Amino acid sequence: MLKKLFLLLLLAVGYYPLMAQVIRTPRTIGTGNTRFNDPSSLNPNQNQPNGQQQPAQPKQEISVDSLRKQLETKKDSIIYTAKFIKVTKEEFLRDSTRLFPLDTSTTNFHRFNPLYDPKSPTMNTGAMGLAYRPMLFEPLKTIGFDLGYHFFDRYLTKPEDIIYYQARSQFTEMYMLSTTFGVNAEQAFHVIHSQNIKPNWNVGAKYATNRTEGYYFGQTANNLNASLWTWYESKNKRYTLLANAIFNTIKSGENGSIRNDSIFTVPTVVQPEFEATRLDGALHNWRYNTINIKQFYNIGKQRFASADSTSALPTQRVSYNFTYNRQKYFFRNEGVDTTGVLNNYYIFRDSTSDSTLVNHLKNEFAYSFYLRGKKLSFLKNELKLDVGLVQDFYDYKQVNYQSQFQNLSLKGTLNYSFSDKASLKVDLQQIFQGRNIGDFLYQAQSEIKLSNSAGRLVLGAYSQNQSPAIIYERWFSNHHRWNLNFDNQKTQNLSFAYLNPKYHFQAKAEYFLVSNHLYFSSENNIIEPKQLGSNINLLKLSVGKDFKFGKFTFENYLVYQKTDFEQILRTPEVYTFHSIYMHQNFFKVLKTEFGFDVRYFSQYTAPSYAPAIGQFYNGEAVRFNTWPIADAWIRTNWKRANLFLRYNYVNKGLFSNGYYTVNRYPMPYSIAQFGVKWNFYD
Repeated sequence: MLKKLFLLLLLAVGYYPLMAQVIRTPRTIGTGNTRFNDPSSLNPNQNQPNGQQQPAQPKQEISVDSLRKQLETKKDSIIYTAKFIKVTKEEFLRDSTRLFPLDTSTTNFHRFNPLYDPKSPTMNTGAMGLAYRPMLFEPLKTIGFDLGYHFFDRYLTKPEDIIYYQARSQFTEMYMLSTTFGVNAEQAFHVIHSQNIKPNWNVGAKYATNRTEGYYFGQTANNLNASLWTWYESKNKRYTLLANAIFNTIKSGENGSIRNDSIFTVPTVVQPEFEATRLDGALHNWRYNTINIKQFYNIGKQRFASADSTSALPTQRVSYNFTYNRQKYFFRNEGVDTTGVLNNYYIFRDSTSDSTLVNHLKNEFAYSFYLRGKKLSFLKNELKLDVGLVQDFYDYKQVNYQSQFQNLSLKGTLNYSFSDKASLKVDLQQIFQGRNIGDFLYQAQSEIKLSNSAGRLVLGAYSQNQSPAIIYERWFSNHHRWNLNFDNQKTQNLSFAYLNPKYHFQAKAEYFLVSNHLYFSSENNIIEPKQLGSNINLLKLSVGKDFKFGKFTFENYLVYQKTDFEQILRTPEVYTFHSIYMHQNFFKVLKTEFGFDVRYFSQYTAPSYAPAIGQFYNGEAVRFNTWPIADAWIRTNWKRANLFLRYNYVNKGLFSNGYYTVNRYPMPYSIAQFGVKWNFYD
C-alpha cells in the first residue's frame, strides 16, 4: 500500500508544468561574463580548431534567410534555480554581510518535529504542539526578567529566527505535512515568499500553521506563526536596516492525562481516542507578538574583501535595536475537576479563566570597533570590541496585580582572531540598575585549530547569576498561588570540545555547578516551588561520529550525564540517537535515501505535569521501563521538490506496546506521515 501511495504521489507531482520563465534580458547578468543562449552558439564552426570546418551533415540545408529569421526572433531565456537565492540571519549581519546558499538538500528534512531533535530531545505530554521540557540538562543562559513560561518555546517564532533573503528572482517555498493513514494526528503547512524590490532591498513573508488532533482525547493543538520582514542596504554599504513583525498564536489542549494508567500492560478494547481523560476542554491560549527594528551604520573607513565583493568590512559601526513584545497567556477550563488535577479553587468555583499579560519594550544602543591588518592576506588577524547599553521596560499584569519596572544593562564583547589558527571571545552582560540588579552572565570561549585533518579544540566557560522567574516567587491564579522569596540561582560551567569535520567526529565534556536550584515539587497534593539548599554537580559527556560505507551512512550521537541529585533534576543518565540509511538514485533523477532512526534513553524518575501552570514538577517517584524506539523513513529529491514518508515507532509491540516520558502521559503510537516541500524561483 505504501509503495502504491508513493508512486501515485510522484505521478501527481510530475504533472506540474515546467516552470521555466521566458523573459527578455541582456546577454550578461550579474557579475562576470556568464552568457545564456548567445546567438554565436548557432555557428557550428565556432569551436573548431584553426577554423577547421565541420563535415556537412546530410539532409540539412539551412538558408541564410532562415538563419537570419531565427536570430531576429530568438529570445534569451533564464531558468532560475536555487543559485539565484542567498540567505542570512541577523547574527551574520552584525559585522558585515555574510550570505549562504539556499539549502535544498534533504538532510534532516524528515525530522520535522521540534520535540524529537536528535541532539536535544524532550519529555512531553504526547504530541507536537503540547507542553514539553528538555530531556537532557540544558539550563537557560539568560538574565533579567523571566516569567517562567517556556513549555511552548519551540513553537514560537522570534526575531532571531527570521531568515532574510537576497533574491535575484522571486522565491516561494511551500511545505505540507500530513498523516497518511488513520487519525490526522499531526498536520503542518507553511508558505514563504521573498523578493527583491531593488537589488539592495528585500521583503518577505511567512505563514505557518501546525494542527494536532492528538492521539488521545483532549490533545488538540492549533499553532499559527506569521511574520513579515524587510532587509535594506544602502548602495555604499554603510547603512543596513532589518525590520520584522511576528505574530504567534498557540492554542493547546490539556487533557490532564488519561485515566487508564495501565494502558500498555493490560489489554483493552477501547481505542486510544476514546480513552477517558482527567480533564475535558481545558486549553492554553498564547499570543506572542513582536515588532523588531535594527539599524547599523558604518562610520569611518570601510574596505571590501575583494574588488568584486559586495561585503563591506567596517572599521567602526553603531547600531540601534528597538523591540516591542506583547505576551498574553490564558488558561481556560469549564466545570469543576473532581480527579485531583485541579484540586484548589481560589477565585472561581465552577470554572477557570486565568490570564497573565506582559508588555516588553527594549532599546539597545551599541558601538563596535574593528582593528584589522592593512593587507587582505591578514584580514583574519582581527580585533573587535562591542560595547552596548540596553534598556528593558516591563508592564506585568496578573488578575488584580500590576507591576511596572525596568532594567538597565551593560554589554561588552571582545573578539580576537589570530590568523585562522586561534581565536578568543569574551562576552559580558551585567544588569546595573533596576528590578533585577546584580544579574550577570560572563562567558569566554577559545578556539584552536590544529590542522585541516586534525580538527580543532574549543574551550569554554561561563558564570551566571539569575534572578528567580516570576512564577517561582509570586503567582496568583485559580488553582495555584504563593508569594515567596528565593535567592538568585547561580550556574558555573566549564566545557571542552574536540571537532573534526573531516572525519565526521565531535566530542564534548561539560561540568555544571548549580547553586540555589529552583524547581517545583508536590507535597500533600499541593504543588509549590522549592529551592535546593545544596550545590548540584553534573557531568555531561557527548560524542558524535558518522560512518560511511559505500552507499550506507551510519550516524551516531551519545550523551552520558551523571549528577548527585537525579531525584531533583529527573533526567536520564544515558541518551543515544542512531540513524542508518542507504543512498540510491532511481531513474537517474530521484536522489533517494531510506533507513531507520533509533533513539534510546535509560530509566529515570519521570516528572509529573501541572496543566494549569504548564510546569513539570517532582511528584511520585515513578520509573518506567525503557526500550529503543525506531522510525522507518524514506526521503527523496525530484527536481525542485523534496519528499519524505516515515513510519513512526515501527517497532511497537516488539519490546513493549508503548512508553512514557512524563508520568501518566503516554507517548504516541505507531503512525505514518508524509511531507513535501516545493521551491519556486520565478
